Amino acid sequence: MDINILIIGGDSRIDYLMHQLVCDGYKVKKFSDSDTLKGALDNCDVVLLGLPASRDDKTVDAPNLKESVLIKDLMRLMGENKLLLAGKMSERMKAVADVFSVKWVDYFMREELEILNAIPTCEGAIQIAMEELPVTIHSSKAIITGYGRIGKILARELSCLGADVVVCARKISARAQARADGFKAIDFSELKENIADSTVLFNTVPHMVIDRSILLEAKGTLIIDLASKPGGVDMEAARDAGVDVVWALGLPGKVAPVTAANIIKETIYNIFNELGE
Repeated sequence: MDINILIIGGDSRIDYLMHQLVCDGYKVKKFSDSDTLKGALDNCDVVLLGLPASRDDKTVDAPNLKESVLIKDLMRLMGENKLLLAGKMSERMKAVADVFSVKWVDYFMREELEILNAIPTCEGAIQIAMEELPVTIHSSKAIITGYGRIGKILARELSCLGADVVVCARKISARAQARADGFKAIDFSELKENIADSTVLFNTVPHMVIDRSILLEAKGTLIIDLASKPGGVDMEAARDAGVDVVWALGLPGKVAPVTAANIIKETIYNIFNELGE
């Protein structure tokens, strides 16, 4: 492939992705401390960052590097003629890219990636539940808050393991879909009365939906928060109530990095095809 890709930072998913890209014939280089940013950028067509691309809105997330790569420097040196592929870009990062006329795509926002990423997320969530609970998933009452991509797959997988699945969702349409899929569906106003006898609750809503009033009824319930920051559980209230909470961020990269890498690769190839790269 006549495309030179420069990888900066990322976690094990990106390391596996690099190997997969090389096997597919792409020319790939990973930026190291011995490289100069300008020199590395001069010899590439595409810059690939990890997921998330940055954790502080100032530097590229690159735990393998001793010296930080400033986002502003990266965008300034990239200019208009290179493509930036990055995961979970903040609005500030996008704004800096636009200032320097950098052509960018946030691959994390692609629908196909979010759908496929839900599979290792759900498997990882169930793995955590199995490790943390003193009972089987089978015959347990499992509540899922939110019925989006992750909630739908998680409900199906838990049901296959024999759990009694209850879906809690705000939207009437989401509750109707959950009922059509064969699950009991409740509104958030009913969560407090349903959580008291539940074994585990999986939250997928990235807003504060599991508050103190609910946590006071959740003693004995394991809560696994799958929502991205800021999460959906009042952690301070959970500690006060003595409720066990696992905030399980970034599960695809932790439980199935090779699969996660392949999902990112497929998404990148779709982007290339759409852009005519």
